Amino acid sequence: MPTKSLPEIPSYELDFAGYSASEETELDSFDHLSAYRKLGPIYTVQFRGEKWICLGGMEANDVAWRNPDMWDYHSALSPFRDVMGDRHVTQMDGKPHRRKRRQLKPGFAMSAIGRWIPSIDGVLKSRLADIEGQQTSLADFFMSALTCANSKTVLQAPLSEEAIKVFIRFEESFIGATVWEKSRRDAFYASEAFLADKNFVFNLLAELVKERIARLPEKAEDNFSEVLSLTLEDNDGQVDLQELVSEAYLLLMAGTGNTAKLLNCGLQHILADDDLQAELRKELEGYGPESFARGMEAFPKLKATIMEIERMFPAAPVLARTVATPFEFMGYPLEKGDKVLHMQTLPHFLEEIYEDPYTFKPARWLEKKYPKKSQGTFGGSTHICLGMNLARVHMPIALANILANYDLEQTSESDIKVNLNYGVPQVSDISGRFVARSK
Repeated sequence: MPTKSLPEIPSYELDFAGYSASEETELDSFDHLSAYRKLGPIYTVQFRGEKWICLGGMEANDVAWRNPDMWDYHSALSPFRDVMGDRHVTQMDGKPHRRKRRQLKPGFAMSAIGRWIPSIDGVLKSRLADIEGQQTSLADFFMSALTCANSKTVLQAPLSEEAIKVFIRFEESFIGATVWEKSRRDAFYASEAFLADKNFVFNLLAELVKERIARLPEKAEDNFSEVLSLTLEDNDGQVDLQELVSEAYLLLMAGTGNTAKLLNCGLQHILADDDLQAELRKELEGYGPESFARGMEAFPKLKATIMEIERMFPAAPVLARTVATPFEFMGYPLEKGDKVLHMQTLPHFLEEIYEDPYTFKPARWLEKKYPKKSQGTFGGSTHICLGMNLARVHMPIALANILANYDLEQTSESDIKVNLNYGVPQVSDISGRFVARSK
């Protein structure tokens, strides 16, 4: 295919939407699915006064994940550097990134997380019992319960209920602001309220890290101890407190917000389908904390339901990237420094891959196997989401405890929509009361 020039890439504004690129487009107003259908897997959009190149579909996932070193994550994910520092895993490319992932592996590997399944189950069971019959926000409940579970397992840090609230507020506001325009984001990160939460979180974790270092060679029994030892070993014993605090933070908070949103959205559909609820409850008869220790093979319908939740409600539908090494895509050259929006979850909604894609249909996962590159909820390749294994332990435990033991009396109307835009996750809270089921 002959190489084309950058100006020849189809324009969302001119070739699809029919309006001037100077017109302001809101973050959540791009119709990427229709644009993909008309323009193909590559086109440009005007966003925040700059030209971005959109890459979507199976072709884009193949190229983007096949060679992760062609991306400059350090530039694309600068908000993480502003808050977490330049030793945070998101700020590393190439060999330094692979080295950091190796250091973090003892904390996030499924084998390291799986040993905590009974303890996580116990936390979820206890937290549900505490709020039984009370009006509650599901999103708030899930994030609080999952943060509590992490603080008692993978990172054994005693946190009060008030401390958990501060950690959650910091995480949600920090991550929420990462997609804002730079001047607005900088002002927020410098605000008194944000800095107060940041200082509380970082100071608490710094004390935990220093206490752990002082105890060496004795180790605590959690996942962080292994991460700490490997990081210090690779750094020849030199302590970078900011680096270690960011690692502790990842173990405590990575994925909690996204998992809470997935559970919140998924329950909307489970509760609306009496037959699905009945099937899941039958499958979960006799569920106990050891049930998932052997994997999900004994719970195929629950596993299929979780896969469908992940497909329909990806927390990060589109990811920002910056080109590090020039490459060609569909005959178009992408140069170093080009800003890219990788729409890695767009295949979730292509009829040729997932029949009737806007219908919540867990049975599809029992009837057919789908290509790996059609599933982008957690990204792919060496930069795949670190919190994926935590999410895939937390979600079945939470759903099993709810479905096996409770009915949910919903007290609010939910309006959760699929959205394929950068930085716009599926957020619409469900309020209700968990009522114990009669045995």
